[in-house]
Amino acid sequence: MDSVETDLHLTTTQVAELLDVHPSTVKRWCNDGDLEIDKTGGGHRRIALHEVLLLAELREIPTLLDGFAPYQDRVWTAIQEAVGDQRFDGVRELAMEWLKAGELWRISRLLLVLGRHPAVEFAAFCDEVVRGFMQSVGAHWSTGELRVGEEHLASESLAEVLIRLREPFATAPDASRPLAVVGSMEGVRHGLGSWCVRLLLERHGWEVCFLGTDVPMEDFAAIQQSREASLVCISFASPAGAADMVRAMRILARFYEADRPFALALGGDLAEEPDFDPADLPFHDIGIFGSLRDFRDAIAPEGSMRLPDTMGAVR
Repeated sequence: MDSVETDLHLTTTQVAELLDVHPSTVKRWCNDGDLEIDKTGGGHRRIALHEVLLLAELREIPTLLDGFAPYQDRVWTAIQEAVGDQRFDGVRELAMEWLKAGELWRISRLLLVLGRHPAVEFAAFCDEVVRGFMQSVGAHWSTGELRVGEEHLASESLAEVLIRLREPFATAPDASRPLAVVGSMEGVRHGLGSWCVRLLLERHGWEVCFLGTDVPMEDFAAIQQSREASLVCISFASPAGAADMVRAMRILARFYEADRPFALALGGDLAEEPDFDPADLPFHDIGIFGSLRDFRDAIAPEGSMRLPDTMGAVR
């Protein structure tokens, strides 16, 4: 077993979760002496993490901590905080530490564990882990702690994680599902935001026509018209700003066809709010979103966006 230096102790329920067994099995192992235990002042059992991992190795039981030595205690704590309290600071700190150490595989492994965990909502995962980590990467780059190449490594690692998280939802095309066109605006070469939107929509039963990064507004309009999509989602990121968002809306408005209505969703980190009057634009509805959770709430059943009737299958 890879050594783990930690004083971390788990409850019997946590041990059962880690080893994917019934809590009664853990209690039996404790009673039989297979697991050494400590007891709290109230008489509750606590088992040292290193004892649990030793038993797992002896019995050839795989755990989500396999391969994380010597970080097993921090990984376990970070996952528990994310799952139980929706706090992702520990995850982001570990990811940054591993990025600086060049251990990108650890980042991918941890994020896949979190992204697949049933208690971690996907929109929160994108907001707090994907975007939160990349914001931290940007801050470290601006102070000279990271190089441009390391920023690219982080971005590509997250893209690979999102691709793997999409696999269970990558189904054959289905014309009965409502269709959305998704991509990043012209000049934006970072695609993580649009990837997150794509996966969220697919998880909510949408068909997605994914255009990728650096897409001219005219192409968004052309694809929407040719496919009669009900929703167009455009991701913005630096160096694009509020003025670029307004310009994009006005270009799309010139191509808008009333007999092929669509709602327009725009999202990204902007330093200022775009200055425009929705009444001056022809779209069925317009939404500007600062987080994927806000976007999820807007398109979910009884959401705040007005969507064309062709979206009835989702609403």
